[in-house]
Amino acid sequence: MANIFDAASRKNSVFIDRRVFDPHHSPSTFNHRDSQIRTMVMNLADALEGHIPGNMILYGPSGTGKTAATRFVAQQLEERAQIIGSRVYTHEINCQHVNTRYRVLHGISETLRESGDQVIPFTGWPADRVLSETIRRMDRQGGVHILILDEMDQLASRSEDQLLYDLTSLNVLLKQSRASIIGISNDIGFTDKIPGPIRSRMSAEDIIFSPYSSNELSQILVERAKVGLRKGSWEEVTMRFCADLSAKEHGDARRAIDLLRVSTLRAEIAQSETIEIEHIQSAHKQVEHERVIGLLQGLPLHQKLTLTSIIINERNGVLTQTTGTIWETYVQACNLAGMKPLTSRSLSSIINGFHSASLAHVKNVSLGRRGRTKHVSSLLPRGIDAIRIMCENNDAINLAVNGTYKLQRRL
Repeated sequence: MANIFDAASRKNSVFIDRRVFDPHHSPSTFNHRDSQIRTMVMNLADALEGHIPGNMILYGPSGTGKTAATRFVAQQLEERAQIIGSRVYTHEINCQHVNTRYRVLHGISETLRESGDQVIPFTGWPADRVLSETIRRMDRQGGVHILILDEMDQLASRSEDQLLYDLTSLNVLLKQSRASIIGISNDIGFTDKIPGPIRSRMSAEDIIFSPYSSNELSQILVERAKVGLRKGSWEEVTMRFCADLSAKEHGDARRAIDLLRVSTLRAEIAQSETIEIEHIQSAHKQVEHERVIGLLQGLPLHQKLTLTSIIINERNGVLTQTTGTIWETYVQACNLAGMKPLTSRSLSSIINGFHSASLAHVKNVSLGRRGRTKHVSSLLPRGIDAIRIMCENNDAINLAVNGTYKLQRRL
């Protein structure tokens, strides 16, 4: 009797190495970011001589290579330091998950723990004590410590001013070692939220990562396909089609690589020997739906209330939405949900974020002497019930959705 897994045998799989399609995969070479990497290298070279490199902040949309480039440079830096006998250490902290003063200092300190050191608990110590222990361990190690703060804007949004003060003051507190900060952020304006004195102490060099072009994405996909897919299972024309789709929408290499991965799975399900255009088109719909659903589920409460307001306006015939019309509905939604509204400026930033995430189309419009406004329309794919998704396990959104609204005049 045949086994139900016989048809799922990977002996003839199109994949030969799935690891190259993993979001955390670090390629052995790094192309299309030469100028950014050169700037980082010239700055970090000081660490090899025992000097303090200048702080840097890497800006750019998601999937433009900021984190991957930093990891590539950090790995090369540590390898070079080992060869020449220099003491250089890198510490990577993802501030999306490790986002308080205590946890960030704990994360750095734990990478330096040696036999006989007291284990710092996940909670319970005064944060100042964790800072003192972190400084002691850094000085014991000596050399130069590069602190990589991925999603650094999360610290600014949480007003972790004391942590940022601690980190920018390390070189005053350290005696036998030095420290430098590399911040990574999708939000080019996040440093405006940091108090002026801390921003001045940081004095960071900005390095901008722009979205990848279609040609660059095509080359990246070909490089991954050569390593990860069976020879003869793909053609450059299909890689180009996959890249064109991605470049038109976002220029995000991570999402382009995932689209190729899902397209390959589609080809396997269809028992095709090669990846065809139709597999990419089908995968594109699947990936886009999954991306939007994931975004909707992960939106913070006020972003959900803002998007809910846009959808409610559309459903009730408000065809041209401005920040003003959205603001009026948003305030009502907050009142129904028992929440205090954010400022109109914060709402405008949220709407800009929807444009960046392709959840809404936002067009800046001049009103002449009356100033400027935004015209906003939803870009949610058909077949996705955004209201239902945002209502899941969220009483506040349920209250807002089921309320009665006084809608603006139709435009």
